[in-house]
Amino acid sequence: MLIFSFLVGGVAGSLYFGGLWYTVRQLPATNRPALLLLGSFLLRLTLLLGALYLLTSAHWSYLLSALVGLLLARTLLIRHWGPKGMTRDT
Repeated sequence: MLIFSFLVGGVAGSLYFGGLWYTVRQLPATNRPALLLLGSFLLRLTLLLGALYLLTSAHWSYLLSALVGLLLARTLLIRHWGPKGMTRDT
Protein backbone atom coordinates (compact mmCIF):
# COMPACT_ATOMS: atom_id res chain seq x y z
CA MET A 1 0.00 0.00 0.00
CA LEU A 2 2.94 2.36 0.59
CA ILE A 3 4.10 1.89 -2.99
CA PHE A 4 0.58 2.57 -4.23
CA SER A 5 0.45 5.76 -2.14
CA PHE A 6 3.81 6.81 -3.51
CA LEU A 7 2.54 6.31 -7.07
CA VAL A 8 -0.69 8.19 -6.33
CA GLY A 9 1.38 11.07 -4.98
CA GLY A 10 3.59 11.02 -8.05
CA VAL A 11 0.64 11.06 -10.43
CA ALA A 12 -1.13 13.79 -8.43
CA GLY A 13 2.06 15.86 -8.38
CA SER A 14 2.57 15.37 -12.10
CA LEU A 15 -1.00 16.48 -12.79
CA TYR A 16 -0.69 19.47 -10.47
CA PHE A 17 2.63 20.78 -11.73
CA GLY A 18 1.99 19.72 -15.33
CA GLY A 19 -1.29 21.63 -15.19
CA LEU A 20 0.54 24.64 -13.80
CA TRP A 21 3.08 24.48 -16.62
CA TYR A 22 0.30 24.20 -19.22
CA THR A 23 -1.60 27.12 -17.67
CA VAL A 24 1.43 29.39 -17.69
CA ARG A 25 2.09 28.49 -21.33
CA GLN A 26 -1.49 29.44 -22.24
CA LEU A 27 -1.46 32.85 -20.53
CA PRO A 28 -0.21 34.89 -23.52
CA ALA A 29 -2.97 33.51 -25.76
CA THR A 30 -5.92 34.17 -23.44
CA ASN A 31 -8.08 37.26 -23.10
CA ARG A 32 -8.82 36.57 -19.42
CA PRO A 33 -5.59 35.52 -17.71
CA ALA A 34 -6.92 36.00 -14.18
CA LEU A 35 -9.85 33.68 -14.84
CA LEU A 36 -7.55 31.09 -16.39
CA LEU A 37 -5.19 31.21 -13.41
CA LEU A 38 -7.96 31.02 -10.84
CA GLY A 39 -9.84 28.23 -12.62
CA SER A 40 -6.67 26.22 -13.14
CA PHE A 41 -5.60 26.68 -9.53
CA LEU A 42 -8.97 25.57 -8.17
CA LEU A 43 -9.10 22.51 -10.42
CA ARG A 44 -5.51 21.47 -9.67
CA LEU A 45 -5.93 22.02 -5.94
CA THR A 46 -9.20 20.09 -5.82
CA LEU A 47 -7.66 17.09 -7.57
CA LEU A 48 -4.55 17.15 -5.39
CA LEU A 49 -6.37 17.54 -2.09
CA GLY A 50 -8.94 14.93 -3.09
CA ALA A 51 -6.23 12.37 -3.76
CA LEU A 52 -4.41 13.17 -0.52
CA TYR A 53 -7.66 13.11 1.47
CA LEU A 54 -8.48 9.61 0.26
CA LEU A 55 -5.06 8.43 1.39
CA THR A 56 -5.28 10.01 4.84
CA SER A 57 -8.36 7.99 5.73
CA ALA A 58 -6.23 4.86 5.89
CA HIS A 59 -3.05 5.78 7.77
CA TRP A 60 -0.64 8.71 8.13
CA SER A 61 2.23 6.72 6.59
CA TYR A 62 0.31 6.53 3.31
CA LEU A 63 0.04 10.31 3.27
CA LEU A 64 3.76 10.63 3.93
CA SER A 65 4.53 8.21 1.12
CA ALA A 66 2.27 10.18 -1.24
CA LEU A 67 3.98 13.44 -0.30
CA VAL A 68 7.37 11.93 -1.12
CA GLY A 69 6.00 10.87 -4.51
CA LEU A 70 4.60 14.35 -5.06
CA LEU A 71 7.93 16.00 -4.27
CA LEU A 72 9.78 13.58 -6.51
CA ALA A 73 7.41 14.38 -9.39
CA ARG A 74 7.97 18.09 -8.77
CA THR A 75 11.75 17.66 -8.82
CA LEU A 76 11.68 15.61 -12.01
CA LEU A 77 9.39 18.07 -13.79
CA ILE A 78 11.57 21.02 -12.78
CA ARG A 79 14.62 19.24 -14.18
CA HIS A 80 12.76 18.40 -17.39
CA TRP A 81 11.06 21.78 -18.00
CA GLY A 82 13.36 24.10 -16.06
CA PRO A 83 15.87 26.55 -17.49
CA LYS A 84 18.60 24.90 -19.51
CA GLY A 85 22.26 25.61 -18.93
CA MET A 86 21.88 27.04 -15.42
CA THR A 87 24.14 25.65 -12.74
CA ARG A 88 23.39 25.50 -9.09
CA ASP A 89 25.73 27.18 -6.60
CA THR A 90 26.70 24.90 -3.75
